[in-house]
Amino acid sequence: MSEYVFRNVSQIGEREYQTVIDGQELAQMWRDGIITYNPEIQRGTKVKVGKDNSEVEVAVFSKANVKKIYTSMLSGQYFTDMITLNILEDGSEKIELDDEGNLTVDGEINIADGQHRIRALAMILEGNEKGNLAFDLTELKFPVKITHYDVQTAQQQFHQFSQGLKISSSRAEYFNQTGLANIVVRELMKNSDLAGRVEVVRNSIPKNDERHIVTFATLVNAIQLVYEDLETRVQAIELSKYLAEFFNELINLIPELHNYEKRAQSKETSLVGENFMFYGYVAISRLIRDKENWKEYLPLINELDLLKSSKVWYGEVIKGGKEKGYTIVNTIDSRKTFVNKIAKMFNKLLNERTA
Repeated sequence: MSEYVFRNVSQIGEREYQTVIDGQELAQMWRDGIITYNPEIQRGTKVKVGKDNSEVEVAVFSKANVKKIYTSMLSGQYFTDMITLNILEDGSEKIELDDEGNLTVDGEINIADGQHRIRALAMILEGNEKGNLAFDLTELKFPVKITHYDVQTAQQQFHQFSQGLKISSSRAEYFNQTGLANIVVRELMKNSDLAGRVEVVRNSIPKNDERHIVTFATLVNAIQLVYEDLETRVQAIELSKYLAEFFNELINLIPELHNYEKRAQSKETSLVGENFMFYGYVAISRLIRDKENWKEYLPLINELDLLKSSKVWYGEVIKGGKEKGYTIVNTIDSRKTFVNKIAKMFNKLLNERTA
């Protein structure tokens, strides 16, 4: 951590401050690492493979958006708007606002809203220093809101920002701290074998993704759809405890869920290892939840007709065919159809087993 002093600051709330900073200072703060990107309160990270095949986690942002802002600034067409910085509350930070309006910060300062704008400013600064540009960044004056929040509160703030941004529903849902289904999924990510297997940035699982088996948004949507009577936080915590056990058993039972090679091969013809299949898995979890020895019924999943070529799914859930490849129809209607059909098929197997 390094100490930084913001000038001409006014306090606008218990943990909120406001000032004006020009583009030159913001660009220098970013370049010097005074303002940093914290994936926990922003768009997350993605894995980039280098020339030596090494994997590096990098920030998620749109190069195209940065370029558009860069061009707009250089052409004099850019209208400055508010940037939000957050002083991370983690117990080690120190902040002090004196009578002169100087806010002294010794702590981690993260970009909360304005990542693309700051990157564009940094590009111009670099161009100026290399002699390729001669743009006066001090002419751009930005109103800056400075907050002092912990990670959870900063995530909630970004959730509000994200309502008007083009980010994935998985990332938007990840920042929603209050939804009951979100609480359940966050607990599963901490206390079950789903830890490290839930994609929180994208809405889908890329073919070459060896780690993730389901997206945050899919799990949230599935729980909301199947457990529609979830009403309190206490119920959410209780459900998360059961689902943690359920998914631990499920991941151990289904090879596709713990073996990337088998999952990649299976996806060519089967729904078993697909992200979409978690709507079915959550539906099954509800069917057996109240059964005394529910674990003994889980293997019935292996008896379900989950082939993509099956007539059961064609049209409503699956499109395409062997030659051009199968496509999963992922809509509200198709999810409901899938959940209902999986429940009906599994119920039939349950009745046959217990008859």
